[in-house]
Amino acid sequence: MVILAGIMCLIFLCGSIVVLSSFPVKLHEKSGFVRKKSEKKDAFSYLFDVYG
Repeated sequence: MVILAGIMCLIFLCGSIVVLSSFPVKLHEKSGFVRKKSEKKDAFSYLFDVYG
């Protein structure tokens, strides 16, 4: 029973991480992928600034 509860907690933890990490991705996709340098950066731009 303890093993089953542990597996359920692990599934819940992984699911909540996926759901919470999808919010910044959705917010970034709304603003579009192509932006000019002169535009104001959004709050999550540092998460997606890979080569900058």
